[in-house]
Amino acid sequence: MRGFRLQLLLAILTASAFSPAAAQETRWSGSIAAGIGTRPEYMGSKDQEPVPYVAGELNYDRYFLEAQGKEVSLGTWLTPSMSLGVLFDVESGRDDSVKNDRVSRLPKIDDAMQLGAFARYAWRGVLDRRDELTMDVTWLSDVSDTHDGVVGSLGLAYGRKLGDRWSFGGGVRLTYVDDSYAGTYFGITPAMAAASGMPAFRAGGGVRDVGLSAKLSYALTDNWNIQLLGSYKQLLGDFKDSPIVKQDGRAGQLSGALAIGYRF
Repeated sequence: MRGFRLQLLLAILTASAFSPAAAQETRWSGSIAAGIGTRPEYMGSKDQEPVPYVAGELNYDRYFLEAQGKEVSLGTWLTPSMSLGVLFDVESGRDDSVKNDRVSRLPKIDDAMQLGAFARYAWRGVLDRRDELTMDVTWLSDVSDTHDGVVGSLGLAYGRKLGDRWSFGGGVRLTYVDDSYAGTYFGITPAMAAASGMPAFRAGGGVRDVGLSAKLSYALTDNWNIQLLGSYKQLLGDFKDSPIVKQDGRAGQLSGALAIGYRF
């Protein structure tokens, strides 16, 4: 069934290439950014770890390839406002090298390979001719037998140029996960409780978190820029109440990065 859904999405992407707009002159454009960032060791951790930050995009006619961290998306603009595509993401696991002593006694969780789809709709010139409001929905399914669950999200983002050199973007996102995902990352079985000293806990699916993100960019030249990025996620429900978070972690999850970007 997963294979059929992927074939259907690829067929939609291919079919869109034969629209009248595809016959117009093609142009390449894109950007790349690299820097250093920090994030929680695992979802729910109160300890931070340094990580490299890499992001970029490549545009060709109606098609685009985007990457940020471990997430890669390939899509096409069906109309000037609506786009659709496939999405690949790696959900970071958890091993016994984490700083927290009790969490380190829990079973290792491998990185999860997730495949799915996304859809976006953009409104341009909402408050100013140089701004954009975008709504998107994503759906990912584990294809690596790590959590065997699904992850869905709904996001709203706003971006605007502030003069000739400054630009700002911000967004809000709700993320939903199912029972299988919740049990893998936030549940504690009686055997795990005995090994770690934490109480047993059964985590159910639902809205995992609400997240806020912001990005401030300053253009050094026509092509080079410097970027400051930050995000905050607030875990909710069973995810906040899991002993992994409530007793040994933190429900508020902060991440940030400083990067240099190049646009071509």
